Amino acid sequence: MEVLTHSRIAMRQVCPQKEHYHYVERLRLREVAWALSIGTAWHRGLEEWQKGAGEDEAVAAGLATLDWIRPQNEEEQYKLELERARVEVLIRVAIRHFQPRNLIAVERQFELPICNPKTGRKSRKFILGGKIDAIAEDENGVLWIIENKTVGTGLEAFRETFGLNNQYSLYYHAVSQLYHKPVGGVIVRSIAKTRTEPKRKGGEIVESWNAYKQRLWEMYETELDRYLAEDIVIRTPEQIKQFQEELWLETQERLWQSKSGIVRHNLANCNLYGGCPFKPLCLGVTEARETLYYTASQSHDELTLNETA
Repeated sequence: MEVLTHSRIAMRQVCPQKEHYHYVERLRLREVAWALSIGTAWHRGLEEWQKGAGEDEAVAAGLATLDWIRPQNEEEQYKLELERARVEVLIRVAIRHFQPRNLIAVERQFELPICNPKTGRKSRKFILGGKIDAIAEDENGVLWIIENKTVGTGLEAFRETFGLNNQYSLYYHAVSQLYHKPVGGVIVRSIAKTRTEPKRKGGEIVESWNAYKQRLWEMYETELDRYLAEDIVIRTPEQIKQFQEELWLETQERLWQSKSGIVRHNLANCNLYGGCPFKPLCLGVTEARETLYYTASQSHDELTLNETA
């Protein structure tokens, strides 16, 4: 059975060929994806805190996810120290300000059948998979899905994505199937990342890492509403029904693609957001596969530590 996650479905919507390289051939860029690494570190820190760890333990756990990075020069060493400082502040700010919840599950992984909503027939080829950051239960027995997000844009721009974000619909559907209890909504806990760096004078850094972290901390504390948020996202029964219908359609389209033997390219997305990481392969660049990529041991990074923000 093939596992379909939100990330895999979304990548196919961007480009089926990109999804094929990532999930079927399991190709990954050799260079460090800093944005994803920061998101992973922050998520890991919050995961440990949600499991009962203290603040310092949570920070240590988050920073440990960056230990695999081996800087090759002074520029990369500076980048690593910069991101370690930022991650530490992000974790500490989140822990001290996010509202505690009555958690009944942390990093809840699931696999569920995908059913035809009209007939109830289960797919014999695909199952639905995912991992939910946390699930809380209130005093009335209502469940709340918790999603932790690092945000590269402003919070207002991020909120504009809530209405059409299928990840929240998927988790609504999954939690309802797993627990058979009412779901109140999704609590989206988000923190905006910063591009602020240590102070320089004449091109030289004149601020210690401790002073830099203190300045970052004060920046977040002074403008907390600008950088930190807990929003509630609701899905109606009609929206969940539409999600279930589209999920089944997703399986049928994949079956047709498999029978055709053709993996389609979506050329409209080749140059978006800095360019597709697999563009050299599609262009047929000589030895690109051997020099730029490695083969991962698993298809679904989102179900392991290497989770995206």
